[in-house]
Amino acid sequence: MGAPSWPAIHSPAALTAAAIAVGTYLSGFRYGGNSPIFVLPLAAAAIVCSFCAAALTRAGRPRTGRWVAATCWALLAYLVTTAVAAEYAGAKGHTDALAWLAVTWHAAGYILPITLLQVALLVAGSRPAWAVRLVLGYGIAFALLAMAVLPVGEPYSRIRPLWELPEAAGPAALPWMASVLVAPVLLWRAAPAARGEERLRLLVLAACALVPIVTVLLCALAAAMAGGFGVLTPAAGEAALAVGFCAPFAVCPLLLVAVARHGGARWAGRVPSLIGLVVGLLFALLVVAAGAVLGDLLGAGAVLPVVLVTLAVAALAVPLDRWVVRALVLRTDPVRARAARLVREAGETSRPAETARDILRAALGDPSAGLALRLPEGRGWVDADGAAMAEPPPGAVPIGTRAYLMHRGAAADAGGGVAEVAELVERAVLQAAVREQAGRAESAAAEERRRLERDLHDGVQGRLLALALELRMAWRRFPDAETRNLLTGASDNLATAIEELRALVAGNVPETLSRHGLRVALADLTGAIPLPITLNVPAERLPPRVESVAYLVVCEAVTNALKHAGASSITVDVTVTGGHARVSVTDDGSGGADPRAGTGLRGLSERVEAAGGRLLVCDRRPRGTELEVILPCGS
Repeated sequence: MGAPSWPAIHSPAALTAAAIAVGTYLSGFRYGGNSPIFVLPLAAAAIVCSFCAAALTRAGRPRTGRWVAATCWALLAYLVTTAVAAEYAGAKGHTDALAWLAVTWHAAGYILPITLLQVALLVAGSRPAWAVRLVLGYGIAFALLAMAVLPVGEPYSRIRPLWELPEAAGPAALPWMASVLVAPVLLWRAAPAARGEERLRLLVLAACALVPIVTVLLCALAAAMAGGFGVLTPAAGEAALAVGFCAPFAVCPLLLVAVARHGGARWAGRVPSLIGLVVGLLFALLVVAAGAVLGDLLGAGAVLPVVLVTLAVAALAVPLDRWVVRALVLRTDPVRARAARLVREAGETSRPAETARDILRAALGDPSAGLALRLPEGRGWVDADGAAMAEPPPGAVPIGTRAYLMHRGAAADAGGGVAEVAELVERAVLQAAVREQAGRAESAAAEERRRLERDLHDGVQGRLLALALELRMAWRRFPDAETRNLLTGASDNLATAIEELRALVAGNVPETLSRHGLRVALADLTGAIPLPITLNVPAERLPPRVESVAYLVVCEAVTNALKHAGASSITVDVTVTGGHARVSVTDDGSGGADPRAGTGLRGLSERVEAAGGRLLVCDRRPRGTELEVILPCGS
C-alpha cells in the first residue's frame, strides 16, 4: 500500500491501542507502562512518524520515508503489546504464551523503534549499507535477547524469562546503549568532506542523531533517580521516561521532513544553535545526575551542600559545553575552521574590512571574493578598499544587515567563514561610514573653498588688484624717495595679502591644482627644485579629493627626501587602475623614514586614512625610500 495511506492506517491503530491501555489503567490495573502520561505521548509519536513518512515520500525521499514508516510500525507494536499485556496478562491474569510474548515485548520492545530511527537517519545521510545492516542487525538481535533474559518484574512477576541471569549481568545492556553512537559518529565524520548544502544537511542529521543519545541518558537517569536514589517520585519518574522516550520519535522525523523539503540552505545559520541545543541537553543531564548522586551520598539533610556542589558542576559544565559545541562546529566546517585560525593570527587590526576580505579569500580559496559594505542612509555601497561600487548581486551572502560577501562558490560553504569574521565586518561597516562622512564633509568644504575662490577672483581680488595698480600709478606721480618707499611697502604688503588670501581660500593647495589638475600642479611644484625629478602622471583629471590628497603626499615625500634623506634623484608615479589611484614616490636617499617618528608622515597617514586609502613607507635596496599611497577614486 502506498505511503500516503499510512496515516489512515497508523493513526486509528495507535489511538485504539492507547485507549485500551489507558482504559485498563483507569479500571484499576495501574503501573508505569500503561500510565496515560506514557501511553498517550507514545501514540502521538507514532502518529507523527506516520505523517512524516508520507511527507518524506512526497518530498522525493521514499527510502527514508519507508524507514520512518517502519519506526512507526515498531511504535505501534509497542503500543499494542502494552495494551495486550495490561488487559490480557495484567487485568485478567493470564500467563500463557500470548501473555508471555506481550509482556516480554513490552519489556524489551523499546529497543527496536530507537534502532529503526537510527537506520532512518543513516539512510537519509546516504551512509554505507554495511552501517545500516550493522545497526539494524545488532538492534534486532539485542531486542530478542532482552525478551529472553530480562526480568519483567512487577506487576508481571508471575511471568518468568526464558533464562535467568545473575544480577551482575545488569551492565550487559551497555553495549546496546553504546550502539546509539554509531549513527552520529558516521554522520559527523561524513560532514567535513561534503560541500555546500549537502554538508549542512549532514550536520542537521548528525545533530538529530544525538537526540536518541539524550533519550537513553534521560531514561536511565529518570529510572535511577526514581528507583535507585529516591530523588524523584514514581509519577515524576514516569513523566521523565515518557518525555525522554517519545520526544525523538516526534523531533527527528519532523527534522527529516524539513531537510527533505528545504535542503541545507535553510539551516545555514541554525546548525550551530541546533548542535548547541542538543549538546546542552546532554550536559544538563550530566549536571542533574551529579546532583542526584551527591544527594543520595550525603543524605536528605544535606540540602545546601548538594545545591552548592550542583551549581559548581553547572558552572564548570557551561564553558565545557561551549567548547564542545565550538569544537564540533569547527571540526565539521573546514572553511570556518580556517577562518577562525586566520582571525586568531590576524589579532587586532586597524583595517578590519581588508582583513576580513583577505581571511575569507584564504578560507574559501577564492582570490576574487569581495565585500560590499552598505553606507548609512542609503548613500550607496563601498568595497573593502573604500571605493564606491554597485549594489551586490542577488546571490551575495549576507553578513549581518549591512554587508555582503560575493564569491564564486556555494553560499552554504561561506556561512561558517562569514560567522567568524562578522565582528570584523561590523567594525569595517562603522569605519566605512565614518570615512564616508568625513569624505563628504571634506568634499563639501572643498566645494565651498572653490566657491569662495571664484568669489574672490571675481570680486575682492579684482578690487585689491585695482588698488595695487593705483598704488603703482601713485608711485610714478610722486618723485620724492620717502613717498615712493612708503608706496612700495604698501604695494608689497598688498601683494602678500592677496597671496595669503588665495592660499587660505584654496585650503593650502595651489590654484593650479584646482584649475588644471594634478599633472600640471606637480610639474609646477617640481619645476623650481634644482634636482632631477621624474614625473609619470596621467593627464586626465581625478576626483578633487583624490587630487588634493595625492598632491599633499607628493609634497611631503619630496620635502622629506630633500630635507632628511639627501636624495640625488626622485621619481613620482601616479597610476589609476580598478577604481584606485596609486601614488608612488621613490628616492635614492639614505632611507630610514618612519611614519611613527615624526608628525609629518603621521599626519599625512591620518589624512590618507580619512580619504579611505592606505599609506606604506619602506626602505629600498640598496638605498632609498619608497612611499606608496592607494586611494579609492570611484565615482
